[in-house]
Amino acid sequence: MSDLPLFYRNVVPLNRDSHRALRLAEPARFGFARDAHLIPAVTDEFAAACRHLPILFLPEGRVPTPVFITGFRPGRSMLIDEAGAWTGRYLPAYLRRYPFILGEVADADPLVCLDEAADGLATAETEAGLPLFGADGSDTPALAERIALTRDYADAARRTAAFGQILQDLGLLRPVTIQGRDPDTGDTHTLHGAQGVDERALAELPDADLLRLRREGWLAAIYAHLVSLQAIADFNLTYSNNQTAG
Repeated sequence: MSDLPLFYRNVVPLNRDSHRALRLAEPARFGFARDAHLIPAVTDEFAAACRHLPILFLPEGRVPTPVFITGFRPGRSMLIDEAGAWTGRYLPAYLRRYPFILGEVADADPLVCLDEAADGLATAETEAGLPLFGADGSDTPALAERIALTRDYADAARRTAAFGQILQDLGLLRPVTIQGRDPDTGDTHTLHGAQGVDERALAELPDADLLRLRREGWLAAIYAHLVSLQAIADFNLTYSNNQTAG
């Protein structure tokens, strides 16, 4: 695969024979995400995450993409310790599904794939962990759970793209600035390019557009995003809306 998503390096189809000995490290470690201050998010998890992680949008690709803020400057997550353990109260689904992912195949159902280069994979001979396959080659409960999460995530990603599209169509997103101060050096870092829902623009929507948001189930996601902005203070960050609807 080319243009691999964040963290993925060597994605191949999951194979019952060649991957028979693989295990998932236990407990899970997330050192691979230590350098990421932004983690992709899907709308299905907004409600669970909004009190713990700030949610903003990046204007990348065809539609804006939601992300969780996990640090105030590139190259440093504030929620992964030296041992690679997640220290936050909500673990994003993007991290939970790793190293698995769905691979698109022309004229066929998507394939469950995994990143063979993932640090969280071990072999039965060298490390303890949760096996992917049983002695008879059947899926273990641990693998079945990850496959279900991977498929659910792909479905949620499609819904999230639709959400980004409607926010864009209705002109609800505005540029925002996020600033944070490094507690070790005192240096100030600014995150540019992110977007947030403009509450004034939301309040001024025509009734027909508000009805559409409610009918399609997007109002809850919008309000969860707005609630999540309160969590910015937990990261010693400040948030400012650079533009108001005019």
